[in-house]
Amino acid sequence: MSDHLELQSLERLDLRKSTTVGGIVKAMSQCSFGARMLGEVALKILGWVQGKRPVRVVYDGKQLLGTFEKMRLKGWIREVVSSDQVRNLNRDGWEHLIVGRYSEGFDEDIHRLDGAIYINKEEIARPGQVRDGYFPDVVFADPEFVITTLYCALTEWTEGRTQATRDLFGQLAKYSSAKPIIAGAETLRDMVTDPECTVFLTLSGAMTIAKMGLVICDMIDLGMVNVVSSTGALMAHGLIESVGLKHYKHNPAHSDTLLADRKLNRVTDTLEPEENFSHIERILDEVLWALKSDEPIAPTAFHSAVGEYLATHHPNERGALKSAYEKNVPVLCPAFVDSEIGNDLYVHNERRRRAGRTPLIVWPELDSELLIRKMTGSKRAGIFSVGGGVPRNNTQNVAPLIEIANERLELNMPTRMFSYGCRIAPDAMHYGHLSGCTYSENGSWRKMDLENGRFAEIRGDATQVWPFLVRHVMDLMGNQP
Repeated sequence: MSDHLELQSLERLDLRKSTTVGGIVKAMSQCSFGARMLGEVALKILGWVQGKRPVRVVYDGKQLLGTFEKMRLKGWIREVVSSDQVRNLNRDGWEHLIVGRYSEGFDEDIHRLDGAIYINKEEIARPGQVRDGYFPDVVFADPEFVITTLYCALTEWTEGRTQATRDLFGQLAKYSSAKPIIAGAETLRDMVTDPECTVFLTLSGAMTIAKMGLVICDMIDLGMVNVVSSTGALMAHGLIESVGLKHYKHNPAHSDTLLADRKLNRVTDTLEPEENFSHIERILDEVLWALKSDEPIAPTAFHSAVGEYLATHHPNERGALKSAYEKNVPVLCPAFVDSEIGNDLYVHNERRRRAGRTPLIVWPELDSELLIRKMTGSKRAGIFSVGGGVPRNNTQNVAPLIEIANERLELNMPTRMFSYGCRIAPDAMHYGHLSGCTYSENGSWRKMDLENGRFAEIRGDATQVWPFLVRHVMDLMGNQP
């Protein structure tokens, strides 16, 4: 049904092909969420530069003035003004880049700047510019990170000088707000190169429909992670990609009522055709019929069976479950039924009942023993988290689980805390949920070894930051950690 509308297909960000800052940023324009914001804005500014358009930056801060001066000397921008100067300036023929916060007293003047790009972490834009599922000409992220990334990308695109991730991180080192990103890259490098460390990757948010699926594949394929824990929805969208099906860019001209009529399910700024789910339901039904129902199975066993199917029937496609199967990396899903895959299991079990067969039970608690075994089986453990939610908490909970099992069952398992941790999440701690939960708070639960470990907390959009961290570690390790 998706072919009834003009739809633009999206592409997964491939760090094997997009190896430079400019390459990654360009690829981001074909992704979703914050990555698309950054990629599309970068390409629009490139168009201004190539078209020799006069560009004026409106900026009330100090930290980025040195970078803006370098951009002026390169001819990318003409001038930098403060927000209180905008009222008296000629706007005709100028393009405008509004960076950071500005006083609300100048809102009216700045909002008259048609076609302006806004870059800030306070989600400031012209009234009506940002709508549900549509974010044109904005990047809601730390300006120091965004402007530095744009500077590297424009250098690469306009001067032909390759900008590797080390160039980006070298530039970011100038800014205090970027220290968590640099610390995150160093922490990830340390945990994946520690031969006595088991690395857990936890995933929440719609990262596969955001087109980050190949980033997950690379982390698995290159041996960066040993255990994965994910939401069910993330694996469901990733399974769709794994068999060559597409996601599409949302067109704001199409109402959600129209999308519902055409069975195009919207995830923020991205569309998931219902026919995709119908396609994978047939695959999952075949996998499920092959599984024995005489006793419950763990989500890891189910995911391994799906990965084996993908390796056999789609050997030329890349996907997280296929990579996990081939590298013997277990994929946990502690909230298994909360997804389209859970819906498919329900339908499949109804078919089993109608055929007079025993329903198949997928029981997440069975993977608790695997978590304990992985945690106690090595000297140290590290955790890399995208977002929070059940995958992160369930994985971190293995430390107190070992502690209370020893106490209450009089066991003698070796106690463990995480020695490394890096998380990327946009939320602040005061919201009180798992994305904002700090490693310091985790330390009070004896989950994190705060005295001897290394931890980094990056408050930002994972689709903007995560690819650079992974590519940087790939570069440091020569692509083979």
